[in-house]
Amino acid sequence: MQTKKRHPWINIISFLLFFFAFIIHYTDIVDISIKNARPIIIIPLLTAFSMFSGVGVSAAVGLVIGIFMDSVSSGTVCFNAAVLMVSAAVVSVCTERLFNRNIRAAVLLCLLTCLFYFLLRWVCFYAFGIGVQENLTYLLSYAFPGMLYTTVFIFPFYFLYKYFYKIINA
Repeated sequence: MQTKKRHPWINIISFLLFFFAFIIHYTDIVDISIKNARPIIIIPLLTAFSMFSGVGVSAAVGLVIGIFMDSVSSGTVCFNAAVLMVSAAVVSVCTERLFNRNIRAAVLLCLLTCLFYFLLRWVCFYAFGIGVQENLTYLLSYAFPGMLYTTVFIFPFYFLYKYFYKIINA
């Protein structure tokens, strides 16, 4: 039986990446928004992490990140925790059973995860509380550009976690 090498520094780097993505998103230290498109860079980071991790680990990381996001946000009781946990688990299962671990699959999975997140957020918080014109304005001015802009961030995270995956399995 061949044992895999343990690399604790990869876990430390992953923790720091999630921590800094969280800090960048929830503080105004660095503003990476373009007009109305404000990316949630935690989603592509979680997608890239989930592509190269097991289902249980991915779901646990998604749950913890979601709990942290809910604790900072006002009015989102368990929304981020549930959505990110389910998204991370689905991405992990899809890469194990349906997709290869290549860049095209990463972009597609990140785009679907962002679509799922932004549509669910729209349904839960905006769809029934505001008028038709405001719904369309939110979807076309904030959600759709945010979804596309968020998906762009999959590229560096995918290549980083692919490198980590090669190191762990070498």
